[in-house]
Amino acid sequence: MKIELVTPTRKLFAVDADSVSFTGELGEMTVLSGHIAMVTALRPGPLTLKTASGTEIYAVGSGIAQIDQNHVAILAESAERSNEIDVSRAEAAKTAAEQALKDQSFYDATFAETQAALSRAATRISIAQR
Repeated sequence: MKIELVTPTRKLFAVDADSVSFTGELGEMTVLSGHIAMVTALRPGPLTLKTASGTEIYAVGSGIAQIDQNHVAILAESAERSNEIDVSRAEAAKTAAEQALKDQSFYDATFAETQAALSRAATRISIAQR
């Protein structure tokens, strides 16, 4: 099955793979060849790609995944290979987001953006430490 991962700034891969796992709108999901066609929101979290040559892990941000029987297109606002993650930058972003959330209420216009920033930073840290 063909799997593509694209961000606004680059195409990370377009490969034949056995499966891909990621966090969708309803939670973790794994897509195998022959999957029913669907579109789902992509939540920040790990993306695990299994190919004949091994397993690769990426940190992805929000986006969408379009799934067809033998093709998965993942369009993410951000994505990094585990070995590309700058842990100190991710930890600084996490600290800044945690502090900002202390100063915001649920009704603030930027609350959802700050929560997403915290989730992205936590994901990046978790994946870099694997």
